[in-house]
Amino acid sequence: MAMERVEGLLRNLKLSEAERRGVKLGGGGGPVPEVEAKALGKVVSEKPASVEGLKATLGKIWCPLRGLKCKAMGENIFLFTFSQASGKRKALENGPWMHHNDLVVVEDFDPDKSRDDYKFELIPVWIHVLKLPLGRMNRETGEAAGDAAGEFLEVDVGEDGTVVGEYLRVKVKLNISNPLLQGMMVQVGANNMEKWCPFEYEFLPEVCYTCGLIGHEDSSCATKLGRGETQQYGRWLRAAATNKQNFGEWRGWEENRHQKTNKGFGFGSRSGGSGSDSKSWRHGSNSEGGNGTKITEKEPEVTSPI
Repeated sequence: MAMERVEGLLRNLKLSEAERRGVKLGGGGGPVPEVEAKALGKVVSEKPASVEGLKATLGKIWCPLRGLKCKAMGENIFLFTFSQASGKRKALENGPWMHHNDLVVVEDFDPDKSRDDYKFELIPVWIHVLKLPLGRMNRETGEAAGDAAGEFLEVDVGEDGTVVGEYLRVKVKLNISNPLLQGMMVQVGANNMEKWCPFEYEFLPEVCYTCGLIGHEDSSCATKLGRGETQQYGRWLRAAATNKQNFGEWRGWEENRHQKTNKGFGFGSRSGGSGSDSKSWRHGSNSEGGNGTKITEKEPEVTSPI
């Protein structure tokens, strides 16, 4: 929004010759100063977030030993300075991250970008691709599914590039300005028989089941359903907890989330990893979801690893 206002002003602005001449930045030819480990993050919420709150919640996940510095940049955007490079890698490569149940989108620091040049649109997410032909659960299929859902990052397969299980697990960068994909259609066999393969998302942030966008709920969605229309999205988009350890983490996060103090919590790792590193198989599914996938009554949906 701020960038659009600036562009509108420039279109109507008459610049003098001196103003058009401009100034070259960073062209002095001297030694380039070493840039600290930095990143920018935006809290996707109408509510203002606090520096101290972000330092207390995300800081202890990203840099648990030495913490981090956090500076407010306006419009719920914050500059993070990490005490260790591993903390920056964790912030950029793992996630998604949450603060007070609001999504935090993190981007790498670029010294040549202004605050308004950052888009804050991409988040890393693991996807389960279900109902694939068993002989096609491999790296090639994972790359194709990842590119369909967003930007492919990696696929969870064995050393031979294959895996056999209930789903293929693919890590992608999702663009939160686009609706989630419920799945993808694949063509198999000599006759190109079409088959629907639903998606489930690990640690899915707040998502609207009306429009499929991440970042708001149905009640605040601008899209209104007409008479006879039904929501095309639902809880079946959320991957189920896959083992006892993940269930314990989910349960602890849910209990904390409903405390009156409403402390902030981050999606992240119990030991420095993604926190969404579940196994490649789920067990005990016994009920049908809206997209034709199995949803267990006993297993909770995964909304956070802590």
